[in-house]
Amino acid sequence: MRATFRQTLLAGVALSVTLPGTAMANDTTAPVVAPAPAAQATPGSEQTSTSANSAGQANDKQSLTSADIIVTGSKTAQSAPITVSLTTTQPQAAVSRDYIANTTATADFNELIALTPSVSISGAGNGYGLGETKATIRGFQDGEYNVTYDSIPFADTNNPTHHSTAFFPSNTIETIVVDRGPGNASQLGQATYGGNINMYSRAASEQQSAQVEGIVGNWNTFIGRAELQSGSIAKLGGARIVLTGQYLQSDGALTYSPVGSKNLYGKIVAPIGSHNTLTIMSTWNRNHYYQSDVLKGATCGSARVGANGTTALGADGQPLTQLTGNDCAVNSNVGLYGRNYGLGNNPSLPDYWKYNRTDKTTDFSYVRLQSDLGSGFSLDNRGYMYGYTNNTLSGNTGSVISGFSGAGTAASPYKTVAGQPTDILGYDKLNKYRVFGYIGQINYDFALGKIRVGGWYEHAVTDRHLIDLDRTTGGFSFNEKFNNGTAAQLALPPIAQANLAYVQHSNWNQYQLFGEFEFHPVEGLSITPGVKYVHFERGIAAPVNQKTRLPLYTSQIWTKTLPFATINYMPTSNWSFYGQYAQGMYVPDLSSFYSASGTLSTALDALKPQTSTNYQLGTVWHGNKVSVDVDGYIINIDNKIGTCTTTGCDQTLLVNIGKVRYKGVEGSLSYMPVRGLTLFGNGSYNKALSVTSGAQIAKAPFSTAAGGFIYRNAGFRLSFDQKFTGPQYASEYTGSPGYRLYRIRPYSIGEFAISQEFKGGLRLGVTVNNVFNSRAVTAISTSASGAPVTGGFQSGYGQLDQFSYLPPRSFLASARIKF
Repeated sequence: MRATFRQTLLAGVALSVTLPGTAMANDTTAPVVAPAPAAQATPGSEQTSTSANSAGQANDKQSLTSADIIVTGSKTAQSAPITVSLTTTQPQAAVSRDYIANTTATADFNELIALTPSVSISGAGNGYGLGETKATIRGFQDGEYNVTYDSIPFADTNNPTHHSTAFFPSNTIETIVVDRGPGNASQLGQATYGGNINMYSRAASEQQSAQVEGIVGNWNTFIGRAELQSGSIAKLGGARIVLTGQYLQSDGALTYSPVGSKNLYGKIVAPIGSHNTLTIMSTWNRNHYYQSDVLKGATCGSARVGANGTTALGADGQPLTQLTGNDCAVNSNVGLYGRNYGLGNNPSLPDYWKYNRTDKTTDFSYVRLQSDLGSGFSLDNRGYMYGYTNNTLSGNTGSVISGFSGAGTAASPYKTVAGQPTDILGYDKLNKYRVFGYIGQINYDFALGKIRVGGWYEHAVTDRHLIDLDRTTGGFSFNEKFNNGTAAQLALPPIAQANLAYVQHSNWNQYQLFGEFEFHPVEGLSITPGVKYVHFERGIAAPVNQKTRLPLYTSQIWTKTLPFATINYMPTSNWSFYGQYAQGMYVPDLSSFYSASGTLSTALDALKPQTSTNYQLGTVWHGNKVSVDVDGYIINIDNKIGTCTTTGCDQTLLVNIGKVRYKGVEGSLSYMPVRGLTLFGNGSYNKALSVTSGAQIAKAPFSTAAGGFIYRNAGFRLSFDQKFTGPQYASEYTGSPGYRLYRIRPYSIGEFAISQEFKGGLRLGVTVNNVFNSRAVTAISTSASGAPVTGGFQSGYGQLDQFSYLPPRSFLASARIKF
C-alpha cells in the first residue's frame, strides 16, 4: 500500500508526490509543513491544508530548484524556525515564514538567515537592516555563492556580489532556503560553487484579507507597512493578487548615519484555462543612507604606544598580539565618539555626513507561464528583468587639485596646482545596470521518475564611473594620472579628464543549458544525475578603464561543462539519507580586465573559471518529539583567481594561483517537550584551508552555533534565540613564523520577541535585538601603517586599523490590524 504525501514550506506552497509506503513509526505523525498565511488546518487532523498543487506560487511542482521543496515528517520539524527537507539531496536550512514575520522587522535577507548553520554576518553596526551586511557560508564570501529570487539569479554585473538592502525587504519574502551546495544541474547562477541563498516571494493567498502595521523603535526608527490579499477572484477565473508596501526611516545606531527606504511589491497568479497559469511579479525599491564609501569602520588604536608613537602596546607595555577594540587611543574614532562612530558633523573633515550619501533605486520583475501539456509533459517559461542604480557621493583622503600650470610640452609639461588646503577631496560614483533574461524548462513525468531539460539566457549592460570632486566647492578635482605632454605619458587622458578615475561600459551575454533525470528505481530511492553547460561572454568598452586609466575595448569567453549526481534514500517515511557529488564554478569578474599589460589578451585566454568539487553526505530524521539532521562535507576549490605573485611576473594581471580545501560537519536539532513549545539548536565546525599556506583563510569562522526556543499558545508567541560565531582571522596568513595577527574573537548576539494577537485582528508585539548588549568586534579593516616589523613580517599593530562592532541593544514595538 502506498501513502501519498508531500507538502512544502516554501512560500506557503506544497507539492503532493508519492513516497514510500513504509508504515509510520509509532512516535511520528504524518508529514506536515508550516502553513502558509492563508492555510487552514483541518480540525482534528495532523495534516495541514495548503495551496499544495497550485501553480504560480514561489515554488511548486515545476520548480527549477527542486531541492527546495520542503517535506517535513512531524509537527516538531514544522514548528522550528529552521528545518531541513526529508527529500533534500544536499545540506540545507529552510527559514520559515513564521520566523521572518516575527523577527526584527528591519532585517535584510542576510540577517534573516543568520541562525542557519555555518552562516555568519558582518556589517550590521548601524542596526539590523539599517546598513548593508555580508554573509559568509562555510567560509565562502559574498560573490562566491549564488542568490536567487523565485529561482532567478541576481547580482551585481561587475562581480556577482549583492546589496542586502537594495532589492528585497522582509515584507517581500515568504521564506528563504539556504542550500549549502551547488544544487542539481537545474540550479542556475554565476557562482553556485559556494552554495545558494534562495529567496521566495510573498504568496498570493486563496483568502481575502488586508492589514496595516506600524513599527517604532529607538534611533527614531519608524516602519509603516500595508498588505492586501485579493483572495481567489471568481470573475477572473480564480486569479489571486497580493500587494505590499513598506516605508522606513531611522537615524541609525551610528553617529550621523540616517537611512530611509520605500518599497512596493505586487504579484498576480492567474489561471488561463485549465492547463495554464500566468504569474506576473514586480517590485520597486528606493533607499538612501549616509555612510562613507572610503572608511570601513572606526579606528581604535591603543591608549599606549611605543617609542615611535604608532605601535599599539598592551597594559604590559609590550606590542599588542590580540586586538579587542577596547582601551582605544583618546584621539581615535572610538576614543572620541565611542563604538557608535559612523560619520561626523565637521565640514572641514572628509567624514562630514553631508559629504557621504548614497542613493539607490532598484526594480525586479518577471512573467512566468506554466503549461500542463498532458501525458506527463509540462512547460515552464520565465522572462525577467532587473535594474540597479547606485549614485554615491563620498568624502576621500588626500588633497584637492584645482588645475594645472605649464604648456603641456616636453619643455614645459603640465604640473598640478593644489587647491585650497582647507577644501575636502571626494568623488561621485555611479554604478548602473540593467539585466534581461529568459529561463525555459520542459519536464516529463513518467513511471521511472522525472526528466528536466532547459536553458537560461541573460544579457546585461552596465555603466560605471568615478569622478573626483572638491566637496567643499562642488567643483572638480584633478587627481588622476594625465598626459602632461611628455613621451612617457602620451597614452594617458588629457588634463581635461584628470578628474575621471574611470568611465566604463561593460556587458555580458551568457547562457546555460542543463539536463537531469530524477530516477526512482525502487520505492524510496531517488538518484539524479545531471549535466550543465556554461557559456559566458564578458565585454568591456572603457574610454578610461579602472586602475589603468587607459582605453580598453575587448571581450572574453569562458565555458565549462559541469557534472552532477545526487541521491536520496528514505528507508522509512520520516528518515532519509542523502549524498551529493557536484561541480560548481565562478566566472572571472570584471577586474580581470583592469590591466594595461601588453599580455592582457594572453592572460585572459589562460584565465580559467574557479571551480569547486563538492562531496557531501547527510541524514535527516523527523520524529514526533525530536527532529535531527547531520551532514559532513569536503569541497575542493581549484583555479583560485588572484594576483600573480611569481617573481618577475606582471602583478596587474589576474591568474589562477592556488587551491582551497573546505571541510566540516554540521547539525541541527529540534525538540518539542510539550505542545506549543519548541526548543532548537544547531552547530558547525568549518575548516577552510589554503593549500599554499596550510592556514585558515581570512573571514572564515572555525565554527558557528545557534540555539533558542519558541512558545505559541492561542495567539500568544514568545521566542528567544542566540547566534554564536567562532574565532576567525580578518586577514590572510602572511607566512610569519610562530604567530598570526588579526584574530577576531568569538562573539554572539541574541534576539527576544513577544507578541499577542487579539480578537478583531489586532496584534501587538515587541522585539529586542542584541539582548545582552554585546559590542564585540565583527570585522577589522587592517592597516600596516605604523605597525612594528620583525624579520620582514608585521609583528604587531599600529593605530589605523578600522573596527566594525555589533550594534547596541535595540527594540521595535509593533501594532498590526488585520481586516
